[in-house]
Amino acid sequence: MTGRAAVVREANLVEIEEIAIPGPVGPNEVLVQTECTFISAGTELANFTGLDPGVHVPGSWNQFPARPGYANCGRVIELGSEVETLALGDRVFTQHKHVSHHLVSVNDPNTIVVPVPADVPSHLAAAVRMGMVAITAPQVADNRLNDWVVVFGLGLVGNLAAQLFQLDGARVIGVDPVPARRELAQRVGIRRIIGDDMSTIVDQLREITGGGAQTVVEAVGHAGVAATAIKTAAPYGELILLGSPRAPVTADLNEFLQPVHKTWVTIKGALEHRLPINPTTRGHPLSIAGNARTILDLVASGRLQLAELISHRLPASQIATAYDGLLNQPDHYWGVALDWR
Repeated sequence: MTGRAAVVREANLVEIEEIAIPGPVGPNEVLVQTECTFISAGTELANFTGLDPGVHVPGSWNQFPARPGYANCGRVIELGSEVETLALGDRVFTQHKHVSHHLVSVNDPNTIVVPVPADVPSHLAAAVRMGMVAITAPQVADNRLNDWVVVFGLGLVGNLAAQLFQLDGARVIGVDPVPARRELAQRVGIRRIIGDDMSTIVDQLREITGGGAQTVVEAVGHAGVAATAIKTAAPYGELILLGSPRAPVTADLNEFLQPVHKTWVTIKGALEHRLPINPTTRGHPLSIAGNARTILDLVASGRLQLAELISHRLPASQIATAYDGLLNQPDHYWGVALDWR
Protein backbone atom coordinates (compact mmCIF):
# COMPACT_ATOMS: atom_id res chain seq x y z
CA MET A 1 0.00 0.00 0.00
CA THR A 2 1.36 3.41 -0.95
CA GLY A 3 0.56 6.95 0.05
CA ARG A 4 0.54 10.26 -1.79
CA ALA A 5 2.36 13.55 -1.37
CA ALA A 6 2.57 16.92 -3.11
CA VAL A 7 5.92 17.97 -4.54
CA VAL A 8 6.99 21.28 -6.10
CA ARG A 9 9.58 20.18 -8.63
CA GLU A 10 10.44 23.69 -9.85
CA ALA A 11 8.87 27.13 -9.89
CA ASN A 12 5.19 26.92 -10.85
CA LEU A 13 5.13 23.12 -11.15
CA VAL A 14 3.38 21.09 -8.44
CA GLU A 15 2.35 17.44 -8.68
CA ILE A 16 1.03 14.59 -6.57
CA GLU A 17 3.32 11.58 -6.44
CA GLU A 18 3.17 8.15 -4.82
CA ILE A 19 5.25 7.60 -1.68
CA ALA A 20 5.82 4.78 0.75
CA ILE A 21 3.69 5.06 3.86
CA PRO A 22 6.14 5.78 6.71
CA GLY A 23 6.74 3.18 9.38
CA PRO A 24 7.15 1.21 11.47
CA VAL A 25 5.61 3.24 14.31
CA GLY A 26 8.01 3.87 17.18
CA PRO A 27 7.03 3.63 20.87
CA ASN A 28 6.28 7.38 21.16
CA GLU A 29 4.92 7.86 17.65
CA VAL A 30 1.55 7.81 15.95
CA LEU A 31 0.76 7.27 12.29
CA VAL A 32 -1.68 9.87 11.05
CA GLN A 33 -3.84 9.44 7.97
CA THR A 34 -4.53 12.89 6.59
CA GLU A 35 -8.10 14.01 6.10
CA CYS A 36 -7.55 17.64 5.06
CA THR A 37 -4.71 20.08 4.53
CA PHE A 38 -4.83 23.82 3.93
CA ILE A 39 -2.82 25.96 1.52
CA SER A 40 -1.01 29.04 2.81
CA ALA A 41 -1.48 31.73 0.16
CA GLY A 42 1.55 33.62 1.54
CA THR A 43 4.58 31.50 2.34
CA GLU A 44 3.50 28.49 0.32
CA LEU A 45 2.84 30.41 -2.88
CA ALA A 46 6.04 32.44 -2.43
CA ASN A 47 7.90 29.13 -2.46
CA PHE A 48 5.85 27.74 -5.35
CA THR A 49 6.54 30.72 -7.60
CA GLY A 50 10.19 30.99 -6.62
CA LEU A 51 9.71 34.42 -5.02
CA ASP A 52 11.41 33.17 -1.86
CA PRO A 53 15.12 32.93 -2.71
CA GLY A 54 15.57 29.91 -0.44
CA VAL A 55 14.11 27.62 -3.09
CA HIS A 56 17.35 27.99 -5.05
CA VAL A 57 19.74 27.57 -2.09
CA PRO A 58 21.13 24.05 -1.57
CA GLY A 59 20.25 22.75 1.88
CA SER A 60 17.52 25.29 2.64
CA TRP A 61 14.25 24.06 4.09
CA ASN A 62 12.35 24.91 0.89
CA GLN A 63 14.92 24.00 -1.76
CA PHE A 64 13.45 22.61 -5.00
CA PRO A 65 12.24 19.94 -5.29
CA ALA A 66 10.26 20.63 -2.12
CA ARG A 67 7.34 19.13 -0.26
CA PRO A 68 4.95 22.00 0.48
CA GLY A 69 2.43 22.59 3.23
CA TYR A 70 2.26 23.02 7.00
CA ALA A 71 -1.42 22.74 7.92
CA ASN A 72 -2.69 19.20 8.41
CA CYS A 73 -5.64 17.54 10.11
CA GLY A 74 -5.73 13.77 10.19
CA ARG A 75 -6.78 10.71 12.14
CA VAL A 76 -4.56 8.45 14.25
CA ILE A 77 -4.53 4.99 12.63
CA GLU A 78 -1.55 3.42 14.42
CA LEU A 79 -0.38 4.03 17.97
CA GLY A 80 3.04 3.55 19.54
CA SER A 81 3.27 1.29 22.59
CA GLU A 82 4.13 4.14 24.99
CA VAL A 83 1.65 6.76 23.73
CA GLU A 84 -0.91 7.54 26.44
CA THR A 85 -2.22 10.96 25.39
CA LEU A 86 -3.96 9.82 22.19
CA ALA A 87 -6.16 6.94 21.09
CA LEU A 88 -6.81 5.22 17.80
CA GLY A 89 -9.31 7.25 15.78
CA ASP A 90 -8.47 10.59 17.40
CA ARG A 91 -8.22 13.54 15.03
CA VAL A 92 -5.16 15.74 15.45
CA PHE A 93 -3.82 18.96 14.02
CA THR A 94 -0.16 18.97 13.03
CA GLN A 95 2.06 21.27 11.01
CA HIS A 96 2.76 18.51 8.54
CA LYS A 97 2.88 18.75 4.77
CA HIS A 98 0.44 17.95 1.97
CA VAL A 99 0.76 14.18 2.37
CA SER A 100 -1.70 11.33 2.85
CA HIS A 101 0.15 9.76 5.80
CA HIS A 102 2.80 10.94 8.26
CA LEU A 103 4.50 9.83 11.46
CA VAL A 104 4.46 12.17 14.45
CA SER A 105 6.34 11.85 17.73
CA VAL A 106 4.15 12.91 20.65
CA ASN A 107 7.11 13.91 22.83
CA ASP A 108 9.25 15.74 20.24
CA PRO A 109 9.65 19.35 21.49
CA ASN A 110 9.93 20.51 17.87
CA THR A 111 6.60 19.01 16.79
CA ILE A 112 3.03 19.86 17.75
CA VAL A 113 0.23 17.31 18.00
CA VAL A 114 -2.99 19.01 19.06
CA PRO A 115 -6.30 17.10 19.48
CA VAL A 116 -9.14 18.49 17.37
CA PRO A 117 -12.53 19.09 19.07
CA ALA A 118 -15.29 16.82 17.78
CA ASP A 119 -17.38 19.75 16.53
CA VAL A 120 -14.63 21.27 14.34
CA PRO A 121 -14.68 19.72 10.83
CA SER A 122 -11.35 18.58 9.46
CA HIS A 123 -11.16 21.23 6.73
CA LEU A 124 -11.63 23.96 9.36
CA ALA A 125 -9.12 22.32 11.67
CA ALA A 126 -6.49 22.43 8.93
CA ALA A 127 -7.32 26.08 8.24
CA VAL A 128 -6.68 26.89 11.91
CA ARG A 129 -3.07 27.21 10.81
CA MET A 130 -3.87 30.68 9.42
CA GLY A 131 -5.25 31.76 12.78
CA MET A 132 -1.98 30.67 14.38
CA VAL A 133 -0.19 33.10 12.05
CA ALA A 134 -2.62 35.92 12.85
CA ILE A 135 -2.80 35.60 16.64
CA THR A 136 0.74 36.83 17.25
CA ALA A 137 -0.29 40.38 16.27
CA PRO A 138 -2.66 40.88 19.24
CA GLN A 139 -0.23 38.96 21.45
CA VAL A 140 2.63 41.40 20.86
CA ALA A 141 0.42 44.52 20.72
CA ASP A 142 0.21 47.12 23.49
CA ASN A 143 -3.33 48.29 22.78
CA ARG A 144 -5.82 48.60 25.60
CA LEU A 145 -9.59 48.07 25.75
CA ASN A 146 -11.35 50.27 23.15
CA ASP A 147 -8.14 51.49 21.51
CA TRP A 148 -8.10 51.98 17.76
CA VAL A 149 -6.44 49.19 15.77
CA VAL A 150 -5.95 49.40 12.00
CA VAL A 151 -5.25 46.26 9.97
CA PHE A 152 -3.82 46.78 6.48
CA GLY A 153 -4.67 43.78 4.30
CA LEU A 154 -7.78 41.63 4.68
CA GLY A 155 -6.57 38.37 3.24
CA LEU A 156 -7.00 35.36 5.50
CA VAL A 157 -4.30 36.37 7.99
CA GLY A 158 -5.36 40.01 8.15
CA ASN A 159 -9.03 39.09 8.39
CA LEU A 160 -8.37 36.73 11.30
CA ALA A 161 -6.11 39.27 13.01
CA ALA A 162 -8.88 41.87 12.77
CA GLN A 163 -11.37 39.41 14.25
CA LEU A 164 -9.00 38.58 17.11
CA PHE A 165 -8.40 42.25 17.93
CA GLN A 166 -12.17 42.78 18.03
CA LEU A 167 -12.51 39.84 20.43
CA ASP A 168 -9.90 41.59 22.56
CA GLY A 169 -12.06 44.72 22.81
CA ALA A 170 -10.41 46.97 20.22
CA ARG A 171 -12.10 49.32 17.77
CA VAL A 172 -10.83 47.76 14.56
CA ILE A 173 -10.62 49.27 11.09
CA GLY A 174 -9.84 46.88 8.26
CA VAL A 175 -8.19 48.32 5.15
CA ASP A 176 -8.07 46.63 1.74
CA PRO A 177 -8.40 47.92 -1.84
CA VAL A 178 -10.06 44.69 -3.05
CA PRO A 179 -13.89 44.85 -2.84
CA ALA A 180 -14.26 41.07 -2.47
CA ARG A 181 -12.00 41.07 0.60
CA ARG A 182 -13.86 43.99 2.14
CA GLU A 183 -17.16 42.19 1.55
CA LEU A 184 -15.82 38.99 3.11
CA ALA A 185 -14.56 40.92 6.14
CA GLN A 186 -17.99 42.44 6.57
CA ARG A 187 -19.60 38.98 6.44
CA VAL A 188 -17.48 37.73 9.34
CA GLY A 189 -18.33 40.72 11.50
CA ILE A 190 -15.49 43.22 11.11
CA ARG A 191 -17.45 46.37 11.77
CA ARG A 192 -15.34 49.13 10.18
CA ILE A 193 -13.88 48.53 6.72
CA ILE A 194 -12.45 51.00 4.22
CA GLY A 195 -10.18 50.93 1.18
CA ASP A 196 -12.14 51.99 -1.87
CA ASP A 197 -9.94 55.12 -2.13
CA MET A 198 -6.41 54.18 -1.14
CA SER A 199 -5.00 57.48 -2.38
CA THR A 200 -6.44 59.23 0.69
CA ILE A 201 -6.21 56.35 3.15
CA VAL A 202 -3.85 58.10 5.57
CA ASP A 203 -6.15 61.14 5.87
CA GLN A 204 -9.21 58.90 6.19
CA LEU A 205 -7.71 56.93 9.04
CA ARG A 206 -6.41 59.95 10.89
CA GLU A 207 -9.86 61.51 10.72
CA ILE A 208 -11.68 58.36 11.90
CA THR A 209 -9.26 57.72 14.76
CA GLY A 210 -8.83 61.34 15.79
CA GLY A 211 -5.15 61.56 14.92
CA GLY A 212 -3.97 57.98 14.55
CA ALA A 213 -4.36 54.44 15.86
CA GLN A 214 -2.56 53.00 18.85
CA THR A 215 -1.83 49.82 16.88
CA VAL A 216 -1.38 49.48 13.13
CA VAL A 217 -0.89 46.01 11.64
CA GLU A 218 0.70 45.35 8.25
CA ALA A 219 -0.73 41.96 7.22
CA VAL A 220 0.14 42.05 3.51
CA GLY A 221 3.84 41.31 3.71
CA HIS A 222 4.83 44.30 1.55
CA ALA A 223 7.29 46.99 2.60
CA GLY A 224 5.45 49.59 0.55
CA VAL A 225 2.26 48.97 2.51
CA ALA A 226 4.23 49.24 5.76
CA ALA A 227 5.56 52.63 4.63
CA THR A 228 1.97 53.86 4.29
CA ALA A 229 0.70 52.11 7.40
CA ILE A 230 3.22 53.70 9.76
CA LYS A 231 1.86 57.15 8.87
CA THR A 232 -1.49 56.20 10.43
CA ALA A 233 -0.09 55.36 13.88
CA ALA A 234 -0.75 57.75 16.75
CA PRO A 235 2.14 59.30 18.71
CA TYR A 236 3.61 56.58 20.97
CA GLY A 237 1.71 54.02 18.88
CA GLU A 238 3.07 50.95 17.14
CA LEU A 239 3.39 49.35 13.73
CA ILE A 240 3.27 45.55 13.82
CA LEU A 241 4.75 43.65 10.89
CA LEU A 242 2.61 40.51 10.68
CA GLY A 243 3.30 39.71 7.03
CA SER A 244 6.75 38.70 5.77
CA PRO A 245 8.11 41.32 3.32
CA ARG A 246 9.67 39.70 0.25
CA ALA A 247 9.26 41.85 -2.85
CA PRO A 248 11.93 44.57 -3.35
CA VAL A 249 10.68 48.13 -2.82
CA THR A 250 12.35 51.43 -3.70
CA ALA A 251 11.38 54.09 -1.15
CA ASP A 252 12.71 56.93 1.01
CA LEU A 253 13.85 55.32 4.25
CA ASN A 254 14.12 58.75 5.91
CA GLU A 255 10.40 59.30 5.38
CA PHE A 256 9.62 55.85 6.75
CA LEU A 257 11.61 56.50 9.93
CA GLN A 258 10.20 59.97 10.63
CA PRO A 259 7.32 58.68 12.83
CA VAL A 260 9.78 56.49 14.75
CA HIS A 261 12.01 59.42 15.59
CA LYS A 262 9.55 62.29 15.88
CA THR A 263 6.48 60.69 17.46
CA TRP A 264 8.04 57.60 19.09
CA VAL A 265 6.19 55.08 17.00
CA THR A 266 7.51 51.58 17.71
CA ILE A 267 7.99 48.95 15.00
CA LYS A 268 7.44 45.37 16.12
CA GLY A 269 7.79 42.01 14.44
CA ALA A 270 5.13 39.35 14.94
CA LEU A 271 6.58 36.29 13.22
CA GLU A 272 5.08 33.29 14.99
CA HIS A 273 8.28 31.26 14.68
CA ARG A 274 9.90 33.34 17.41
CA LEU A 275 7.61 31.55 19.87
CA PRO A 276 8.59 28.21 21.42
CA ILE A 277 6.89 25.36 19.60
CA ASN A 278 5.54 23.74 22.77
CA PRO A 279 4.81 25.17 26.23
CA THR A 280 7.85 25.60 28.43
CA THR A 281 8.28 26.23 32.13
CA ARG A 282 10.94 28.81 31.35
CA GLY A 283 11.01 31.86 29.12
CA HIS A 284 8.12 32.80 26.87
CA PRO A 285 4.60 32.24 28.30
CA LEU A 286 3.15 31.53 24.85
CA SER A 287 3.75 28.70 22.39
CA ILE A 288 2.75 27.70 18.87
CA ALA A 289 0.99 24.60 20.19
CA GLY A 290 -0.85 26.73 22.75
CA ASN A 291 -1.95 29.11 20.02
CA ALA A 292 -3.28 26.17 17.99
CA ARG A 293 -5.38 25.08 20.95
CA THR A 294 -6.65 28.65 21.42
CA ILE A 295 -7.68 29.05 17.78
CA LEU A 296 -9.36 25.63 17.76
CA ASP A 297 -11.34 26.59 20.87
CA LEU A 298 -12.37 29.95 19.40
CA VAL A 299 -13.56 28.24 16.23
CA ALA A 300 -15.38 25.50 18.15
CA SER A 301 -17.19 28.08 20.29
CA GLY A 302 -18.17 30.22 17.30
CA ARG A 303 -16.28 33.27 18.50
CA LEU A 304 -13.87 33.19 15.54
CA GLN A 305 -15.46 32.98 12.11
CA LEU A 306 -13.37 30.68 9.94
CA ALA A 307 -15.79 28.79 7.70
CA GLU A 308 -16.51 31.86 5.54
CA LEU A 309 -12.78 32.19 4.86
CA ILE A 310 -12.66 28.90 2.95
CA SER A 311 -13.68 29.47 -0.65
CA HIS A 312 -12.91 25.98 -1.98
CA ARG A 313 -12.62 22.39 -0.82
CA LEU A 314 -10.88 20.40 -3.54
CA PRO A 315 -9.56 16.84 -3.83
CA ALA A 316 -5.85 16.72 -3.11
CA SER A 317 -5.30 15.63 -6.73
CA GLN A 318 -6.33 19.16 -7.79
CA ILE A 319 -3.59 20.99 -5.90
CA ALA A 320 -2.29 22.53 -9.16
CA THR A 321 -5.75 23.99 -9.80
CA ALA A 322 -5.80 25.35 -6.26
CA TYR A 323 -2.39 27.03 -6.61
CA ASP A 324 -3.38 28.53 -9.96
CA GLY A 325 -6.63 29.88 -8.55
CA LEU A 326 -4.99 31.43 -5.50
CA LEU A 327 -2.37 33.08 -7.71
CA ASN A 328 -4.48 34.22 -10.64
CA GLN A 329 -8.08 34.44 -9.38
CA PRO A 330 -7.72 35.87 -5.84
CA ASP A 331 -11.23 37.35 -5.91
CA HIS A 332 -12.61 33.84 -6.42
CA TYR A 333 -10.03 31.68 -4.60
CA TRP A 334 -9.07 33.04 -1.19
CA GLY A 335 -8.84 29.96 1.00
CA VAL A 336 -8.43 26.38 -0.24
CA ALA A 337 -8.63 23.16 1.76
CA LEU A 338 -7.47 19.93 0.15
CA ASP A 339 -9.33 16.69 0.95
CA TRP A 340 -7.13 13.57 1.05
CA ARG A 341 -9.90 11.07 1.85
